[in-house]
Amino acid sequence: MKIDPRTKIIIVFLISSAAVMITELSSLLFLLLLTLILCRLFSVALSGPIKKLRKLLYFLVVLALIQSIFTPGGEVLVTAGGMRILTTAGLETGISIIIRMSVIVFSALIIASAPAMDVVYGLIAMKLPYEIAFMVLLSIKFLPLFREEFADSLTAVQLAGADLVKIPLKQKLSLYSYVLTPSVIKALNRARFISLSMESRGFRAYPDRTSYCKLSMRGMDYVAIIAASAAVLLVVSYNFNIIG
Repeated sequence: MKIDPRTKIIIVFLISSAAVMITELSSLLFLLLLTLILCRLFSVALSGPIKKLRKLLYFLVVLALIQSIFTPGGEVLVTAGGMRILTTAGLETGISIIIRMSVIVFSALIIASAPAMDVVYGLIAMKLPYEIAFMVLLSIKFLPLFREEFADSLTAVQLAGADLVKIPLKQKLSLYSYVLTPSVIKALNRARFISLSMESRGFRAYPDRTSYCKLSMRGMDYVAIIAASAAVLLVVSYNFNIIG
């Protein structure tokens, strides 16, 4: 059965809000498990995002170490020159941030599983101004284009003989800055052409816009919202020791 896009938007809003509110590591793990279960129920492919998150493992480890250095408390696990490098409290804080980021990323995949126009129709049906809804549509469409432009620029640099693996870090950062500049310029040109096209078609000429697509909430949508809300409420209550 097709799920209304408003159902996915509400569920993602609940999960994201809970991810920001929750502070306990065990509660975040429960929330991550709930998010993964919802992704499977909504037929979201997880193999690709998990592989991409594995590529960020180095960044996440560095983030955990930084949190450990600047987070007081806990037992010291690793020291260097009399300075705390890794503590139990800092390690727990770093892991919590990693899990929180994972929850937000996986919950966003629930919305990404719906067609972009359905998300826009859902936002408009939720009384969001259609200008903002159209901005959401552009961001969904525009980010993959920007990624393709950046990948094409990197491929051109590699074909010119640059080895991105062996060059020093300083030169690599400088090279990325040079590659990023033409990608941003191309993206701005695309945005200018889109803006001209929208103006030529009378965008925002009238306060309201009509559409052939009419959304309607069904029984399964209400069941999904109630079940997800109850599950998120249980996790939040467990975090704040409202329930044992």
